[in-house]
Amino acid sequence: MKHLAALSTTGLLAVAVLALCGFLAYQEAPRPCADSTRYIHATIIQQQEAEAAAAAAAAKAAVGGSKDGDECIKTTAAAVAAAAAAAAAAAAAAVPAAAADLTLLPRLLPFTNFSSLKSVDLLDPAIAAQQGPEALKQLMQLHSQLFCAAELHKEPLAGTTTIKFANVSMFVYDNNDIVSNQLRGTQHTWEAGEINEMLWALRQSKSVLQLLVSQGKPPGPAAPLMVDIGANIGWFTFNAAAARARVVAFEAMSSNIALLRRSLCANPWLEERIALFGTGLGPKPTSCFIISGKDNQGDGVTVCDKDREHAAPNGYQVRGEMTTRRLDTLLAEDVLFMKMDVEGYEQQVLEGATALLREHNVWYIMAECNTGMIGEERGKEFIKFMDSQGYATSPFGFRGPFWSDADIKSGAARCSNINLFCVKKSAMPPASSGAGPHTD
Repeated sequence: MKHLAALSTTGLLAVAVLALCGFLAYQEAPRPCADSTRYIHATIIQQQEAEAAAAAAAAKAAVGGSKDGDECIKTTAAAVAAAAAAAAAAAAAAVPAAAADLTLLPRLLPFTNFSSLKSVDLLDPAIAAQQGPEALKQLMQLHSQLFCAAELHKEPLAGTTTIKFANVSMFVYDNNDIVSNQLRGTQHTWEAGEINEMLWALRQSKSVLQLLVSQGKPPGPAAPLMVDIGANIGWFTFNAAAARARVVAFEAMSSNIALLRRSLCANPWLEERIALFGTGLGPKPTSCFIISGKDNQGDGVTVCDKDREHAAPNGYQVRGEMTTRRLDTLLAEDVLFMKMDVEGYEQQVLEGATALLREHNVWYIMAECNTGMIGEERGKEFIKFMDSQGYATSPFGFRGPFWSDADIKSGAARCSNINLFCVKKSAMPPASSGAGPHTD
């Protein structure tokens, strides 16, 4: 639990406030949230009295009075967000955290209600407080770490099972889900060709670093960043993390999130590499429904323009509601590889990432372009959109062959396969669209 060790005393206090508010939900005679600050003040040790008093006052102000249960959890989410921001600031400034006895924390965790705490409860106050993307990422990691520390992943989850691979264990659905069925089957894999393309792209980090240095630009972190948009149950996420990439994963469907959180707990050696955002992405913040087929329950489809009664066509079920956010409000750094599989919502997600694409390098993008879902004309428009964003595009892989400008403009370039492979043109040798990108 590396991030816990990085928290300041104020940060630990905020975490404990949240833990106690979860505890309040289970009491026959709940105590006011504000009372929890006095309890925490008495249990946190190795801190100066003045600092403890200031921290208690800050936490009391954050919870705002005598609210209990789920409302208390929501009102204290801001305090947890502040804790992550403090940790990020301390790490950036290389300031040692104030000493606190973290052995006390497990005494609180068994009584928490982290299973009902959603990413939205933490992101909304954090974004309102203008906390940056790095703090948000640490906040999401802290959320997952506390979920695991409370051992909530050990609670039975109906309709699921566990698969053990060579070095990774994953929680999957036990039926009615195509990805889970494939992973449980004799092949024990899913989209093997696409996984190989991802691993190839992640191996290009050295070439990308050399290219940046040659342009007089800072090289960035040594560990490449993979962004998984529409993480589903985590097949691409865990393959990338096992390949030593840092991963930021986005998944909006609550049942998929439950599986992802448990898989994170089952693989503690990957914990520090993965930040899970339980939120949808789009061109603007809004609330949408998420639906999926009855025989493919984890395959979430975004529906934003219909009421609940008309959101799901025949054969589909409404699985819940989700909140979408712009990607460029949550991420502000170079990305080596981005995978997008959001069932026809890919272009809308990228329309919410214009600042990221403009101000940072997103070198390789694999995006679903399923014309069976979006239609052939929208597929052509998506290819033109990727070209306008500075990408060479191929239906075959990151090494091409790539469509020519003439084919794209004429509409001859079509989504003949399920996925598009898009390479930032500055990563390619000068001259031809038929040439492959720079390689090691």
